[in-house]
Amino acid sequence: MDKAIIFGIYNFVSFHACKTLLNKGLEVIGVHIDEIDNNHFLAEKRLEVGRNANYIEQTLSEWENSRNEEMAKTALIFSIYDLFMCYKEAIIQREKVVESITHYLERNNSEMSVVVILPIQMVSSDKSMEMEAFLNQARKWGKHIQMFYVPAIYGPWQSSTFLFQRAILSKFQKTKIIKDEREWTSDILYVDDALEVLFEIMESKGDGSYILESGKKDYWFECAEFLHLNEYTVRSNCHAPPKLDNHFERILVKEITPITDSISKQLEQVQRLFHNGI
Repeated sequence: MDKAIIFGIYNFVSFHACKTLLNKGLEVIGVHIDEIDNNHFLAEKRLEVGRNANYIEQTLSEWENSRNEEMAKTALIFSIYDLFMCYKEAIIQREKVVESITHYLERNNSEMSVVVILPIQMVSSDKSMEMEAFLNQARKWGKHIQMFYVPAIYGPWQSSTFLFQRAILSKFQKTKIIKDEREWTSDILYVDDALEVLFEIMESKGDGSYILESGKKDYWFECAEFLHLNEYTVRSNCHAPPKLDNHFERILVKEITPITDSISKQLEQVQRLFHNGI
């Protein structure tokens, strides 16, 4: 892969994917969809990546009407995980969005690879049926397709729908510390650790469905304990590991950033934003 096109560029995982690839020296086109990316910290996020010469931001319509000569080593990346956790998955199913992607690929005669990042709940949940039409369409867009199912993801810029971010925000403002019903509790990964492995698998393995795991028992609860969260809040609506068949390949994330370092980075980032009055 020499280039990536990332949809919903300023969402949590998508934004970190952008930064990771830019740090590796790759070109990134960030497709900004107002309904997805319109958030309070948009200007701050643009400052983090906008100075990089390898980064180009485009609206959906700008991207649809653009033309690229070389697409063979380009990956089209969708983080359905971000949309699911923010209750915005319906956006990617809209006809206008699907048509824009299809028109772009037809115009560029693309054979690019397609990468979809999905919440692990969709392995066995009925919610996967809501996205089935989009996933079927995605399979037609690229010469190759890889689907990555991830557990809870945390780190700087985590959405406030997550319990960890709510707990950190509560140090600076009045915020209810509650766990959303969509938040996965059976496992968790620091965003940088998850993406390093995800991009490694993209390059080293072929088409398939991959599940990223920490390999640590009760790791989500261990992270929650570090934040001194209320036991009742932590234990409510717990999830059991999904039942998997041979269709999925388990990928163990071997390099795990220590909790003290990873959560501290998330805390420091929120602290910096509030200190600067953002």
